[in-house]
Amino acid sequence: MNKQQLKELFYSKEMEPIRQSYYNEAYRQRKFDDAASNGHAEELFDWQGDDFSVWKDKVWYSDKDQYHVGVEGYMGFENMTQAIECYEQFNEAFKQYIEQNGGLKEKHLGWHKIYSVRAVNVAYENECYWIFLDGHKSEEISDLYWYMHDVINQLKELNDSL
Repeated sequence: MNKQQLKELFYSKEMEPIRQSYYNEAYRQRKFDDAASNGHAEELFDWQGDDFSVWKDKVWYSDKDQYHVGVEGYMGFENMTQAIECYEQFNEAFKQYIEQNGGLKEKHLGWHKIYSVRAVNVAYENECYWIFLDGHKSEEISDLYWYMHDVINQLKELNDSL
């Protein structure tokens, strides 16, 4: 295989789970954080101050863009409905940003998933709900919208069970 064929294989949809695992391992090894701290990160969208932010940088091993979403965990909400509304407002504003900058793409599921959850930690302390996310990164900005959509659905399910 020549270099171009390897590149096409690596970035194919069939290789996405392996590539995502590779990214996660690099993230654990702080490669992405190192690239961001070297000034490669570009803030694209923030909402409600910087409580919700989206930025991009270059994948540390190539010239491809990598998009990130981060949500401040130290926002106390009186109830889960208030939290859900805040997250929905962010995601709607973010969706508008995406649509103004190239358009929202359909949710990419990769393999035929039958079950998937996002890392969401919710605490109740000092009469407030605190939500902590692991964050998300992708080579496609629309994936960040769909990530937040999934998070919101998980928060709704939690709220229904409280």
